[in-house]
Amino acid sequence: MLEPLEGKPVRFPPGRVSVRLDERYRLPYRRLYRRYRTILTDMPVLRDRDFDGRPVKLTPRQLAALNQALLSVNGTAGAVATVFDAQEREKTRLFKRTQFLS
Repeated sequence: MLEPLEGKPVRFPPGRVSVRLDERYRLPYRRLYRRYRTILTDMPVLRDRDFDGRPVKLTPRQLAALNQALLSVNGTAGAVATVFDAQEREKTRLFKRTQFLS
């Protein structure tokens, strides 16, 4: 089971945090990226070399999205929640609104 990532603030670039990812995060991230194949909800695009322990600089929103996504992969989110639940709700709301207008 993966614990949530904690970022340390960095001086440059301002507003970013530094996170060190190791090999145990590579496979869950690949599963996520293969499943969604797009950047939604501020999830960062990481390369293979980012998982060798070097510091990776992310925005706090990207770190929160990555933690939420990894939590949903672990299955510890309680329900069967996905990373894109908020977007599904908005899509449903938009569909209902356009159905009403037509």
